[in-house]
Amino acid sequence: MRIALNGYFWDQPRTGSGQYLRHLLSAMSDAPVEDRFILLRPGQEASPASQAEDRRAGSPELSPLAKIRWEALSSMSAARKHHAQLLHVPYLTAPLSRRIPVVVTAHDMIPWVIPGYSGSFVVRLYLSLAAAAVKRARLIIADSDASRRDVIKVLKVPPSRVRTVYLGVEPHPAYTEAQLSSVRAKFGLPRAYAFYLGGFDTRKNVPLLLRAWRGLRDALRDASSGEEPPVLAIGGSVPQPGGVFPDVEGEAAKLGLTEGEQPGVCFIGRVSEEDKPVLMDGARLFAYPSTYEGFGLDPLEAMSVGCPVVSSSGGSLGEVVGRGGLLVPPNDEPAFRAALLRAWTDPDLRASLSHAGKAQSARFTWERTAAQTRQLYNLALRSPRQ
Repeated sequence: MRIALNGYFWDQPRTGSGQYLRHLLSAMSDAPVEDRFILLRPGQEASPASQAEDRRAGSPELSPLAKIRWEALSSMSAARKHHAQLLHVPYLTAPLSRRIPVVVTAHDMIPWVIPGYSGSFVVRLYLSLAAAAVKRARLIIADSDASRRDVIKVLKVPPSRVRTVYLGVEPHPAYTEAQLSSVRAKFGLPRAYAFYLGGFDTRKNVPLLLRAWRGLRDALRDASSGEEPPVLAIGGSVPQPGGVFPDVEGEAAKLGLTEGEQPGVCFIGRVSEEDKPVLMDGARLFAYPSTYEGFGLDPLEAMSVGCPVVSSSGGSLGEVVGRGGLLVPPNDEPAFRAALLRAWTDPDLRASLSHAGKAQSARFTWERTAAQTRQLYNLALRSPRQ
């Protein structure tokens, strides 16, 4: 089996599609010897997937028109040039030609199912073209059953052509107290803190998290708990407000969470992939109020290091978090505040959630993702042309 993969996002490892592609190819390294994986990158000669990390030059940044040309035409030409039997596009687009079978991965359907996310006229036109091309793919892989339902509803394709393959999570070592102390010092955090990481657009619901956190601090102050006032660490670069991005920092200031010697919220900025699991491991809890996720890697990674998770059940989060965390309905601010308070104040509950979260996260491995994806490659090759 000779498989070509569209490597457009290979040189963008901080994107979800880039991470997916890199983890998938890494996990494919134990594939049977008769399987061959060719990474196609615009402007570069295709390379065996096993050599992709050794190539130092990144792919050139494409203009919007050149990107469309690559996705619609050139990627298929490159796949055929290298005698591929199948082309896998690891994000939501597909070539116009179907001269060999095409498999597409749909991570989510956000622009179609959430109002306000479809963008400008040009973006909407691109999305329409991409959706029309994806409908012609031999098989579509969805990251979750929630995403699968959205794909079927939006693209109006037969359910038999859309299959769920969950993503995986990287295993992490047990971090030492010295490592935890070092990362707390690096970001100026106390020993006890909650953590949020995952973006700032509207669906992420960070303003709700801030209001719930203010309510938690008020409840603890009224109860005279004797502890230091709780701190919420928020990771990531906060964008300027506008469009789908609310004024998160303005909301925090309005709630009085950023003032005084011991502010209730610390915006700690960009977090590296190396620091992320350490911050999660050291946190008393991980808060995730998102209303919609195609999968939900951040709470899954938090569970994998034993951090208790308080999450919305929006989109796929009910599937991913499962019984590994406290789940509340999306947009239910009182319920989210109550769940945060329970997890913050109850050490027995946190211990139970830590154990359950590790067990839940163990179900999601990149090796399983790769094995199930290879099975779908074989199915696509056997399936009749649509």
